[in-house]
Amino acid sequence: MNLWLKLSTGDIRKDVKPSIISTKFHNTLAKVILEIAKKSGMKKVVLSGGCFQNALLTERTINLLQENNYKVYWHQRIPPNDGGIALGQIAAFMMLSKSDSVGKQNHSSKTEKENQLTKEIS
Repeated sequence: MNLWLKLSTGDIRKDVKPSIISTKFHNTLAKVILEIAKKSGMKKVVLSGGCFQNALLTERTINLLQENNYKVYWHQRIPPNDGGIALGQIAAFMMLSKSDSVGKQNHSSKTEKENQLTKEIS
């Protein structure tokens, strides 16, 4: 059984308030992210993905990382979920279009670039 499930089930049986269980959960996730950052040996951390739509998790993680001298980057103007992916796809298309703007490349080389970019994005 999942360790977190065991812990939270125990709290539920003990009638611990949901807000306390939620706080424990978010604090635990933030600490796990900090531990992963420590193990990586890097001092810069990028937070991205749908879970960082959760303001509480994002704020706790940022604060914990910064308190431990990490440089933290996170979404501030672009959503961390599918909206950010769509923007990245637009940026990739614009880069491809710009590199072919003079019309010097033929269709096959453009297809090769598109394939390469698709591999890099995937």
